[in-house]
Amino acid sequence: MRFTDLFTELVRAEIELWNDLDTHLAATVGISLAQYQALAAIKNGAGQARVQDISTEMIITVGATSKIVDRLERDGFAERSAHPHDRRSSIVLLSERGTSALAAAEETIESHLHTRLGGALSRDRAESLLIDLRSLRARPRVEAIQ
Repeated sequence: MRFTDLFTELVRAEIELWNDLDTHLAATVGISLAQYQALAAIKNGAGQARVQDISTEMIITVGATSKIVDRLERDGFAERSAHPHDRRSSIVLLSERGTSALAAAEETIESHLHTRLGGALSRDRAESLLIDLRSLRARPRVEAIQ
């Protein structure tokens, strides 16, 4: 077994799952998977978060996160307000429409992934894989040599 093969399969599986779920979510709920993840990040912050907090949770750049938040705000899923203690920052809040969309998306995503992944993995194997992936992500990163 080569780790390069494992890496390639992990990335391809992620891309295929992402694209499939993104298409399904857009068709059924009317939001993208990225928008769902941003809404979930806001919810995880007790219904409010800074763009930086959302960026950190999604593991994407602040610029990309800001564009997602702009779309959420434009479409009425979130609202921005001034940060009470930091003039350079704003707080992103879930709107009523965003809360409803998030709930619908969570249900849709779980059902879709259960069908997609449940057919390929037993519950025990899925739980084992989840543990392995969390362990992999918890390991310290190897810094790139400059």
